[in-house]
This record gives sequence, C-alpha cells and structure tokens, in this order.
Amino acid sequence: MSTDYIAIDQQQIIARGSLEVVIRQVKNMGANHEPIVFEAQSCKRVEVDWHGDTEEVLAVSAADTAAHKAKRGRPKLGVIPREITLLPCHWEWLSQQPGGASVTLRKLVEQAQKQVSPEERITRKQQELDKFMLLVAGDTPGFEEASRALYRNSRISFKKAIHSWPSDLKKLVFSKFEEIAEMHSGKL
Repeated sequence: MSTDYIAIDQQQIIARGSLEVVIRQVKNMGANHEPIVFEAQSCKRVEVDWHGDTEEVLAVSAADTAAHKAKRGRPKLGVIPREITLLPCHWEWLSQQPGGASVTLRKLVEQAQKQVSPEERITRKQQELDKFMLLVAGDTPGFEEASRALYRNSRISFKKAIHSWPSDLKKLVFSKFEEIAEMHSGKL
C-alpha cells in the first residue's frame, strides 16, 4: 500500500498522490509554487526542498529516503537506533531481561500501543487535525472557532467555523473531523 500525499499552496490543494506524483504535478505548475506537503492519512507535514528542477527535487527526496533507510541497526526489520536516557536501576532491570534491553523495550512499547484507550486515539487525531489546520489555515477567519469545536466534537460549530474556507480545504478538514466524530460514537 503506497502512501498518499497532498500539496497545499495558499489554502488550495494543488496536488495529490504518491510523493513522486505530487512533486511532478507541482513542478509542472511552474516555479511560483512551493506548497506545504502532508501525508494524507495522518496530516503529518513532509519536508520537500522545492529548489531545482523536477528531477533534482525528486533526487533530493529519494536521497533523503535512502539516507533514512541506510542507517545502522536492522534495516530489514525497520529498526531505527536512537539514544534514550534511563536511570541506572532501569538499565540494570533491562539487562536482566531475556533478549536484552532493545527486545524488552520493543515489547513494552508494543504492549503500551495495544493498550491505548479510545480517548487517547481521539485526542491524537484531534491534535493531528488541529496542527494541520494551524499550518494551512491558522490566519483564516474561523480557525480558532473550528479548533475549539474540534475538541468539543461539535459538528455544527465546526461546519459553521469553516464555512468560508476554500472548498477543497473545507472538504478535507471536514472529512477528517467526521472520522474523529465516528471515533467518538464508537463506529471506528
């Protein structure tokens, strides 16, 4: 399953698709566009260096991806090495666990991920959408009202707050709001 991306410039969705498709579509529009790119599902921002022609931008993007994948660790498993800081008693306990510190920490994280409450999932989704709205519509009339309505799960207030936003942006944020509302009602 490939990841879908969206490019937003001046509150308009100007490209959608794989990262390569988005880059090609944007570069075909000319040099006047340097949109913000987001992963469509999570609304997480993706850094793209728009300087250069299409092939240069694609090469930098591919190089960033390759550099990310080529780090030490266990790349076939997707293991990423990072530093963590623990107290000596924590290190001692970890060293006594079967499989060592890394295996034990992965198991603890996986266990915690399985135990995430519906409220925590909703809060994360709300925060993702709020951050997205801040980046693309933070100065837009209705933003603060939309943000408050998002956390109150007020469909009517949210729809009213975004009514004057550009149609494709309004459609996108409202669909994300609806996903969260379904989580509130227990449908997701």
